[in-house]
Amino acid sequence: MRVVLWVLALFALAVAVTLMARFDQGYVLFVYPPWRAEMSFTLALTLAVASFALGYFAVRLLRLAVRLPADVRAWRRRRRSDKAEDDLSRAVAAYLAGRMAEARRLADSALRHEEAPLSALLAAHAALAAGDPQGAQTYLDGLQTEVGELSEARQALARKLAETAPTVMP
Repeated sequence: MRVVLWVLALFALAVAVTLMARFDQGYVLFVYPPWRAEMSFTLALTLAVASFALGYFAVRLLRLAVRLPADVRAWRRRRRSDKAEDDLSRAVAAYLAGRMAEARRLADSALRHEEAPLSALLAAHAALAAGDPQGAQTYLDGLQTEVGELSEARQALARKLAETAPTVMP
């Protein structure tokens, strides 16, 4: 309904401009020595509106071109973050399903895309569950967080790693 009203208003404006141009008796004279240009008032008004519109769109296009590198960087960052989130959620699902090697691979992929403490923690848990305490220690060393729950989870994993270390090593 809104589009119909806009189209109707546009047609009404076109009719009003046509009626105004029909009864226009005025002229505009531009003088720039040694040249002179004489035209109807309606043509001068149309040229002024068209030049404004052209200038407006040229400025918008220039602004778009200047901002394009920053927009592309933001898009790539968003895409990398989305990929990391997807890999992390798939890693959690694989960990809960008991597929530790896949969970570690996906968490490592999420960690490469975006440094997230949860990805490192999940990769360390998966490595420890798969029987690789050195790999778990590597992920644990790279994990730096002061967030309450993640810090507690890191400490719990470090204790678990310390408990399994004497049984694994001769």
